[in-house]
Amino acid sequence: MKKQITLNEAIEEVKKLVESGLSERESCRKVSLKFAVTFKTQGGFDKEYNEHSLRKKYIDFKLNRSKPNPYESRPVEEQIKEDILAMRQKAKEKEIQKKYEAALRINEELQERYDAALQITERVEPFAIINSNKKKKDEATAIVMFSDWHVEERVDAGTINDINSYSPKIAEARANAVIANSLKLINKEREHSDIDTLVLWLGGDFITGYIHPELEESNYMSPIEAVMFAKKLLSGAIQYYLEQGNFKKIIIPCNVGNHGRTMQKPRVSTANKNSYEWMLYHDLKNNFKHPQFIIPDGMYTYVNIYDRLFRFFHGDNIKFGGGIGGLTVPLIKAIMRADQQTKAYYNIMGHYHQYWEAASNCLVNGSLIGYGAYAQRIGATPEVPQQGLRIMDKKRGLTAKFPIFCD
Repeated sequence: MKKQITLNEAIEEVKKLVESGLSERESCRKVSLKFAVTFKTQGGFDKEYNEHSLRKKYIDFKLNRSKPNPYESRPVEEQIKEDILAMRQKAKEKEIQKKYEAALRINEELQERYDAALQITERVEPFAIINSNKKKKDEATAIVMFSDWHVEERVDAGTINDINSYSPKIAEARANAVIANSLKLINKEREHSDIDTLVLWLGGDFITGYIHPELEESNYMSPIEAVMFAKKLLSGAIQYYLEQGNFKKIIIPCNVGNHGRTMQKPRVSTANKNSYEWMLYHDLKNNFKHPQFIIPDGMYTYVNIYDRLFRFFHGDNIKFGGGIGGLTVPLIKAIMRADQQTKAYYNIMGHYHQYWEAASNCLVNGSLIGYGAYAQRIGATPEVPQQGLRIMDKKRGLTAKFPIFCD
């Protein structure tokens, strides 16, 4: 293994050999073979002088033109420190270059936006609106939803913090308002649609009945009296639509509610035939010849409107335990099960006294009675008394949706 010496030491060895009579070439060859003379490259690597490079350094030494190598004969720690500083400086310069280039891009984008803003402020010729000269209106059908009137039930304002009150007298006033308001909304839609057909859904729970013992104490009327009162109100509604509605056709799908049953415990297969409301609907059908009544023996009523099937049902068959999803999840499941039997385009239900579109294909109707003690007990949100109206366009399907307020 060759002994490690510095360049200066190697030149001294060459000098001695030359003075002893050897040639420069021979002296440099012997020194390079005997000793390891290394130097640092700019990249930080060790490199060894050979015969020729050592002779070149010796000639520079003789001519007094040798230049010190900044990487020779310096401590490694010092070289590493300088390399680190150089790397940091290079990284800093690179970061500054990136920021500069980003600033140029931002400036260019701002300039483009500024130029675009200047173009926006330029005066342009306004777009001319051409009024539609379409004379023929689109055909449509109005769907009015009546349910959950509870005409004989008592709601004392004091029991629910003065949020609501209800009595047969209030029921009659609200029924009058909702019937009249429904036709106002339909006439408004007639400005751009030919609405010659009315679907008037009678969705049940027009009476409260005696399905709970406390109702025998609180109701203003017995179930028989309540049915007679409800018949009076519904007869007035049908007569009003026949005389004032300008409808060529009136279809009345019917569903019984859970409150209209004749006993406290509900029935399933014989629910309709044990309902005061089922009897009420048949009585109305016998009294009016022109409307088309659809009174099913089962839970669902189907009406075909412009080749799209609508499903009507009261809604007491949908149960949920107050979970996070609320009514929507069990409702969607129930609709899917019903669609396996008969596929429907849209569903309309009541029972929950909340007017809202609970699913994309189902509207829940509001109520005439409004907020009560039971609703407060289960934590329901107070809602103003209202019913529902939807417009079914022959060409576009379901379009407008309105709450029908009762005042």
